[in-house]
Amino acid sequence: MIRIFVVAAFIMMGGFAQADDFLIENVRIFDGVNSKLQAGHVLVRDGIIAEVSRSRLELPAGGTRIDGGNRVLSPGFIDLHAHLTGHIPADQHGQHATLYGAYAVDAARFFLNSGFTTVRDAGGTHPDLARAINSGSLAGPRVFPSGAIVSQTAGHGDWRSRNSAHPTLGGGSPYMPGDNAVLADGVDQTLVAVRENLKNGATQIKIMGGGGVMSEFDPIHSLQPSPAEIRAAVQAAGDWGTYVLAHAYTSKAVTRLVENGVRCIEHGLLIDDATAKLMADNDVAISTQLTIYRILGNMEGLSDTNREKAALVLEGQDRLIDLIKKYRIRTGFSTDFIMGQYPLLAKEFEYRSEYWTPAEVLAQATSQAAEIIRMSGKLNRYGNFGEIRAGWVADLLLINGEPLQDLSVLNDPDSALALIMQGGKIVKSAL
Repeated sequence: MIRIFVVAAFIMMGGFAQADDFLIENVRIFDGVNSKLQAGHVLVRDGIIAEVSRSRLELPAGGTRIDGGNRVLSPGFIDLHAHLTGHIPADQHGQHATLYGAYAVDAARFFLNSGFTTVRDAGGTHPDLARAINSGSLAGPRVFPSGAIVSQTAGHGDWRSRNSAHPTLGGGSPYMPGDNAVLADGVDQTLVAVRENLKNGATQIKIMGGGGVMSEFDPIHSLQPSPAEIRAAVQAAGDWGTYVLAHAYTSKAVTRLVENGVRCIEHGLLIDDATAKLMADNDVAISTQLTIYRILGNMEGLSDTNREKAALVLEGQDRLIDLIKKYRIRTGFSTDFIMGQYPLLAKEFEYRSEYWTPAEVLAQATSQAAEIIRMSGKLNRYGNFGEIRAGWVADLLLINGEPLQDLSVLNDPDSALALIMQGGKIVKSAL
């Protein structure tokens, strides 16, 4: 058996990557929505799913036939909360932005080889890096970048040490080391920061809406930023047809964000029943994570303050999942891995299966996550993806084993994924 893992190898060997048309036969299709597998065949033409059929399909002239061997065919996975440039080790924070980028490239490659064909970068990754990946110059998932996280002074995106001078009071740059966050205080600065991100190519905007675990001096209960500043960010994003996502844990923070137009809450582990209902009534999505909070307290590079806050928010995990299910709050699949923890990507599938069926988890990681990404409106230049449906982008995975019965089959992506197709191009084949 010959295994080929990179596009360049296919081109050199005259293999799959040269073809524009593929006929994937003899598969059991998980379409991203329905929990029941459907036996059938899928025709891909010019990067788009041309036809999905129970009956045999004709192979176009010059196309490539792929025998799926009765494997499960799934849409590519989607992570709604990635931080590609957040994987620099803790002892190297504050170094030049190029070092952040170097670690990001390794992370992006791992995501793609693990079957993640799209990520929404939830702040920190410059759109220039996203463009390099999306163009195929660098290997990685399709990236929807948020650009620099917009944070108030003393907010969760203020990475300075406690005694550091304020960068702008002395006429310096408002950007944090690595350019992954920008300090903006007041309506005017918020408008500038958001518009600068949009000018650079952000597809949605990330703000910090309350205290965080990994920042030193903002308690979890703190509210960030003011209602007027939130509305300014929402207005500037809305003028470009896109939306604001916001980091927050508590009911007070989430309520303020929802009431002022934020469309997606990140984390939300400490909200109460009334806040969950408010989110559902306003069709506000929540992007929360399981694995990172279960390991965060034991990671290297955290202070005692960080660990205390990590323990506090973890206490709300079970309650939050109950509320998401009770009010049917829109959600997706997200991980929030930082500081090199991305090899645990598959653990998120396994931990989610403690609360949802495997089919529900896979829907979160495909069609439901894609629906949230599409809130970026016309800034989504890649069409529809996340489902196996005629006319949609051909992001496809051939999976060994029975993922709709046991998601632990994904723990080893090298053996679990027989084929990875992104936008109609073969990224990996182990057929």
